[in-house]
Amino acid sequence: MKAKEAPRELCSPRQGFAATLIISAVGFLVSFGFSLLTPVLPLYALTFGVDLAMVGVLVGSIGITKVVLDIPAGIISDSIGTKRFMVLGLIIVTASAIVSAFAVNQWMLLVGLVMQGAGSAVYFTSSYLAVSRLCPASKRGRHMGMFVSMQFLGSTSGPLIGGLFGQTLGLGAPFLIYAAFTTISLALVHFGIGGAQVEGSGGRIGVRQLNRSLRDGTLASINVGLLAISVVRIGLIATILPVFAARNLDMSPVEFGAILTAFSLANFITLLPAGALSDRLGRRPFMFTSLLMTGLLAITLSFVDDPLLFAAVMVAMGAALGLTGPIGAWISDVSRPSELGASMGLFRTMGDVGSFLGPITLTLFLPGEGGGIEAAPFVMAGLIAIGASLPLLKARDPVASRRRKAAEGERGP
Repeated sequence: MKAKEAPRELCSPRQGFAATLIISAVGFLVSFGFSLLTPVLPLYALTFGVDLAMVGVLVGSIGITKVVLDIPAGIISDSIGTKRFMVLGLIIVTASAIVSAFAVNQWMLLVGLVMQGAGSAVYFTSSYLAVSRLCPASKRGRHMGMFVSMQFLGSTSGPLIGGLFGQTLGLGAPFLIYAAFTTISLALVHFGIGGAQVEGSGGRIGVRQLNRSLRDGTLASINVGLLAISVVRIGLIATILPVFAARNLDMSPVEFGAILTAFSLANFITLLPAGALSDRLGRRPFMFTSLLMTGLLAITLSFVDDPLLFAAVMVAMGAALGLTGPIGAWISDVSRPSELGASMGLFRTMGDVGSFLGPITLTLFLPGEGGGIEAAPFVMAGLIAIGASLPLLKARDPVASRRRKAAEGERGP
């Protein structure tokens, strides 16, 4: 699949940057709100008397809903309006947080989490698509890096505050705070983004187009890499580690939330520079290094028995995962403009497959009630990340190719 530039400019560079800032600010607010739930969601689910396997299903239900809706969201976004879809997604997310906050049993919580998945699919697929259209190819990594960086900046303080509110006000309180932040986000998108800035073509898709996307080796490699990242983030960090911290290290939700905050801060520190540098050096070096280091650090966690060492490894893993900042720009680099909606939907789908399969797969390795967490889920997550890094070595990297050609041209014959 050969990438081409869009045939028209949707807005001036200054307008595009301003719109990217607004979308990035919304990404911050939504991610902050969702990160409030990270240290408490598995514990909240346990209050309904479910076992650990059901906890995995509840956490994973967000992912499976997004898996079903990501590709349609990317396609329909172009058909009825990208901005409208962003607004719709935020409305659904707000409603989902309220339903979850007032859940009276695991089934009501499941409904709320499924709604969360639906709203996330609609909002984040369309927002990734919007950001990819707001910048020229030469600055795509910077724009996408800023967008992703602000999402993770929101995660920096969210887990700590979520653990604090969950411990003092009840495990359902963070959901109400989440609803408040998504309401603010809704106003920002509605009043701050011009619809014409983020619209584009490519809303139709057929079996041939999907088949072409699925058979493209580079797109497949990138998507497998994203799947592995999601397994680590949602399966290991969001599902296994809260239980590991409580059972193996005797940590409170607030203490674990503080470590997740440090993890997210390290993630943010490396995200933005990685995006900017990838515009000059290429996307592949950053993505490959991120997956390889993340896999090794995940396996290292299985040997940790000290809270300070646990915190150090988590900070290192946050920095490693931050190198994935340019991944969305890489998808845009290798996709035709007319197929960008479908490619971005497929990209989000693969990430959400990992979000669904990660919690369910890794919780299969957990012991019964009250037992400590053994090495198996850490090793499994680590091997998945390391394995996903290898196909990237043969993936196309248009940015790096242009850089090599430019250097050869400067040297002359």
